[in-house]
Amino acid sequence: MQLLTLLSLTLTLAFGTQQPSPESILEKGIQSIGGMRAIDSMKSFEMHGVMRLANDTPVLEIELATAEGGKVLGVISFIGLGQSRFGSNGDVAWEQSFQADQSIEWSLIGQQALTQKVQQINWLEWITTLPMHLDSMVVVGKQEFNNEQCWEVVYTTQGNEKESAFFSCDTYRPMGRRTSEKTSSGPSIVDVMFKDWTSVENLLLFKKVIFKRNETEISLAIDTIEIDSVPNGFFNLPHEIRALTPAK
Repeated sequence: MQLLTLLSLTLTLAFGTQQPSPESILEKGIQSIGGMRAIDSMKSFEMHGVMRLANDTPVLEIELATAEGGKVLGVISFIGLGQSRFGSNGDVAWEQSFQADQSIEWSLIGQQALTQKVQQINWLEWITTLPMHLDSMVVVGKQEFNNEQCWEVVYTTQGNEKESAFFSCDTYRPMGRRTSEKTSSGPSIVDVMFKDWTSVENLLLFKKVIFKRNETEISLAIDTIEIDSVPNGFFNLPHEIRALTPAK
């Protein structure tokens, strides 16, 4: 028995620890924050936060509520400028934006546009949709990300773009995402990093998101997260949108 243990240790030192599969990393990653059963059992999710520049100047106030059946209500306040909203009652998706002349415009939008808006705010949803990309996933190896040694998993999006998801080598907790965006001055690396983890009901969730483009950082501090407390009437269509919706 001692000989086998010594042999195993020798092989580990010689070749390193075995690299896990994408399936294993995703499974452990989702389990590390509470598991799919706890996530799927949520009837509704609500959050509020403030986005700040590196010098701590507040620029955006963000509120988002989602509920089963595809219901959404998001409010983004551009501090000192105006407010935009988007949402869905589960059937009709819409948005309200303000124009340069401070006028307000209401319009219907598609489901894909709504999903993108939600995922730009609710990064928990991004984590839970990662299994959709499993067929294209490749574990690149270990890399330091978000000040922690992580497994880097590269995958291809539906838009045929390459992205990387990072999971802690120690806890398998999802630590963030890396993308490359095309700009006039060449490719720009954009990192999204999750910090300040805390228990909310049966889940372990992050309360701070750092967005880093090259050397520029902005942060979203989430001060409120509530689960299963959003009333159903919260998602009723505004009368301006009802006026744009054909009567059934």
